[in-house]
Amino acid sequence: MDAATPPPARPPRAEDGPAGRWRIARACVLQVAREAQGATVDAVSAALARTHLRPAPERTSSADPGATGESLWVWERGDIVSEALLDNTGLSLFTTRIGPFSLKAVVVVTARVEGETCRVIVSMVVGSQLADEISREVDAAIDGLVANGTRIEGPGWMRVADLPRDTLAHPKTAREHGIRA
Repeated sequence: MDAATPPPARPPRAEDGPAGRWRIARACVLQVAREAQGATVDAVSAALARTHLRPAPERTSSADPGATGESLWVWERGDIVSEALLDNTGLSLFTTRIGPFSLKAVVVVTARVEGETCRVIVSMVVGSQLADEISREVDAAIDGLVANGTRIEGPGWMRVADLPRDTLAHPKTAREHGIRA
């Protein structure tokens, strides 16, 4: 890339978007070229792994991605025992001292081909406590893709409730499909 070539596009960072000032569940909507879908999903997956999320294929067993025309990946962190012991008993303050290793989170990643582009959504359907950490890693993944020449457009970060209802990344649709309890 020379000085006359503008850098590839990039949506605003999480803190620059409407959901960035509050610790609320967030979603990031990205538009990439169809051929960049795999690299984008891989980069986002690596970012989610850095936040100690793990793939949760059992959460997709009742979902029907074909109904929405999307590919679906679900990631999770935490478990019911730690949720009950730390969050529901008021001991969540304890996690501020030792780190949020046990906080519960469920993140849905969807990809849908739309003509020559692909819409990739990263959505926190459970786990607003981890919004800053997850957003920071996904933003780093986007930066890496842009640095490698991938053009990424789209609205970027928003409140998860503002997603279109026709995607499995929307919290109500995720609940209807058994992705989140």
